[in-house]
Amino acid sequence: MGQLFEYIKIAFKSIISNKGRTFLTMLGIIIGISAVIMISGLGSGVKNAVNGEMGSMFAGQTYIYCSGDEYITLDDIEYLREKIPGFDICTMEESVNGEAYSIKGDFRLTATSVNETYENYDTNGKGMLHGRYFTEDEVKNGSLVCVIGEADAQKFFGSTDVVGQEMMVSIYDEEATVRIIGVRNATSSALMGMMNGVNKDSIKIEIPYSAVNRIFGFDYFGDYFWDILIRSDNAADSKDDIQKAINILEARHDVRGKDEFVIDSFDTYMETINKVIGYITAFIAFVSMISLLVGGIGVMNIMLVSVTERTQEIGIRKALGARTGSIMVQFLAEAAMITFVGGLLGVLIGYGGAEVLCLIVSAIAKISVNISINPVIVLVATLFSVAIGIGFGIIPARKAAKLSPIEALRQE
Repeated sequence: MGQLFEYIKIAFKSIISNKGRTFLTMLGIIIGISAVIMISGLGSGVKNAVNGEMGSMFAGQTYIYCSGDEYITLDDIEYLREKIPGFDICTMEESVNGEAYSIKGDFRLTATSVNETYENYDTNGKGMLHGRYFTEDEVKNGSLVCVIGEADAQKFFGSTDVVGQEMMVSIYDEEATVRIIGVRNATSSALMGMMNGVNKDSIKIEIPYSAVNRIFGFDYFGDYFWDILIRSDNAADSKDDIQKAINILEARHDVRGKDEFVIDSFDTYMETINKVIGYITAFIAFVSMISLLVGGIGVMNIMLVSVTERTQEIGIRKALGARTGSIMVQFLAEAAMITFVGGLLGVLIGYGGAEVLCLIVSAIAKISVNISINPVIVLVATLFSVAIGIGFGIIPARKAAKLSPIEALRQE
């Protein structure tokens, strides 16, 4: 062990004595490692940001679609709610378009027709800013009430304290006055903030589906729906609850095994998005590692030059009894040290570069992207740089170790 430390000390002195050449030798390793760290940190940061932004709104939500001649009835929805109490959302979700009128002007209106369980759609946990959500009785009675978002209330009324205010709406040329009973707290999602910024002359409200029927004076939805939105209050039970819902619907409609009801889950989409981001990150990181090979070739070339310059030193050591293995270990230690130090510098530069890239992406995309670097990647990158040094240092080390002492001492 003491002899190994002696070799490391000799290698360190050799590196220090040629600072400029050593730095240029390290440059390829530094660039390769820093690129891998930057891309990995940015890729993980983007993935976490996307999961956070979209997950806060849609996590765990699943749509069940009718794919054939069947459809889902109000009785089906009530039965699902009775048989699967784990659902915190079980509702139709139909959007009807129209206009809303205020002293600030006319706005395009999207009215989301739902039942009272849609209150739990607010997945970021902020709840209501003012007022309350409509109740089961209000849904049954077709009460002309609605809930509006904080940003839309500000756009429409110029204030968020609008509980009790009325708004005139026109849905497919049928006019009605609806009363606001609640204001949802603004979502923390930057993605939703961007969408609200784009749709400056549009507002959205949530309204009982039965209120839409009342506005039109008949059962507008015809007591059937082509899709419903469901979500379990416990993520661990989500898959089981969804499968139970499918089984119940197939049994009630006598279509077992015919795939009349199809699951469309947000979590499935997120898995696909995460895979795509992961593949892109891995590919770019792999391309970046090519510079490590270039750096390794640079290490080999410099080590060959070093062997040529130190031929007499090698001859003297061998004449004094140094073994072939000792000479080889000395030059391998030097190559490994160069790439190890280069790897560490690459990690530090890569971490700083990843921080800068995350700040740039955050500013451009208007979402919070925080650097996320797996310590395993850092460790692997550093060890890989050492392996590059050893791998590309073998040829120069073998050349030095095989020199004949007599021939080496003859060199000038």
